[in-house]
Amino acid sequence: MKKFIVSTAFLFAAFLATAQQDAQFTQNMFNKLSVNPGSAGHNGGFCGTILTRSQWMGFDGRPQTHVFSADALLGSKHGVGLTIFQDKLGIESSFVGKLAYSFHKTLGPGTLGIGVELGVINKSYGSDFVAIDDYTLDPSIPNANTSAMTFDAGLGLYYYIKDKMYVGISSLHLPQTELKDVADGGGAGALNYAQSRHYYVMAGYDFNVGAKWTIKPSILAKTDASSTQLDGTVIGLYNKLVWAGVSYRVQDAVAALAGIDFTKINPNLEGLKFGVSYDVTTSTLGDHSSGSLEFMVKYCTVIVKPPKREVYKSVRFL
Repeated sequence: MKKFIVSTAFLFAAFLATAQQDAQFTQNMFNKLSVNPGSAGHNGGFCGTILTRSQWMGFDGRPQTHVFSADALLGSKHGVGLTIFQDKLGIESSFVGKLAYSFHKTLGPGTLGIGVELGVINKSYGSDFVAIDDYTLDPSIPNANTSAMTFDAGLGLYYYIKDKMYVGISSLHLPQTELKDVADGGGAGALNYAQSRHYYVMAGYDFNVGAKWTIKPSILAKTDASSTQLDGTVIGLYNKLVWAGVSYRVQDAVAALAGIDFTKINPNLEGLKFGVSYDVTTSTLGDHSSGSLEFMVKYCTVIVKPPKREVYKSVRFL
């Protein structure tokens, strides 16, 4: 497993890292369902996650992304999940809603999740386009609101040993559909958006160091076959209570991460986690941006709690 993680990192680092159509998150280790349907239910109970990200702060029209995902394991073999995604970038707005199903099969010391997802993608363009030249002279740019919706599908494999390691590979936007629409009210221009197929590889491993420390390295690589992006992260978890770490996105950003698990602080908050990350942009955009800020809230619980063991002693045996 150690050799696989290192080899995968070098393989994807060989490609130029540039932006793709899918939005990015720094705390992607808490956001597996949105990129791999095979992970649905891998926590063994119910989990809900909210991530919100403001990228390249200081820019007007900067990317602002929000995602909600929830998944559960039904019985011991069937995982289900829901992902709702909203992204705003300049005049472009995106909405994604999708359902996931995964079948879990014991394989060696771990479990393999085989997943599929189906959903819809909606793209819309506003009319407040900003340009130095007169954009109304370009018929490809809409000067009135326009939107279109299409279906989407993806597949994923996710192998995991609980609380030890995981490896996943997935492909999203399999149909590579196109979204087309003319501008409202007879305005000039039209929406013409071709959705590219994306491929994801993820891996992570937990190293126990002493009685209270766990070191958690992970990678996430994504590509649309024309450009590739690689994230490498190392987190240190202390006493299963607080964590801190650093992440590097090739040719884009260095990020600091921190978070807390409220379980040990208050039993009434069992399963609740909160995380935050801050990216320092290392590309030329860093000269004009004050970085990117991201927040994460995650809650997990078992669906059927084990019965409480009670011991009864008869007075006959006192």
